[in-house]
Amino acid sequence: MFYGVNPKCVLHWVSWDDEYVVFDESSGQTHQLDSVRAFVLNFLGADAHSFEAILTELATVPVLADVPQLLELLKTILNELSTHGLVEVTSA
Repeated sequence: MFYGVNPKCVLHWVSWDDEYVVFDESSGQTHQLDSVRAFVLNFLGADAHSFEAILTELATVPVLADVPQLLELLKTILNELSTHGLVEVTSA
């Protein structure tokens, strides 16, 4: 399975320190994200990636490399972003 930003989304970003606000023009919804969720959504904006590739990319971030529950955190983040319609899951 691959994860990518929903192609229907038109995202507008604003950030303050470690807080991010993303407005999805297509749905009219605004989402407040922490830096980890924003990192994942931004990473998926360039191209769809497998779960393992996203996890590997997250592990390269110095403040996240030592997070013991990184795998579970990523599952939660992808589920949240998918539930909000920002990320879609594809088989290829």
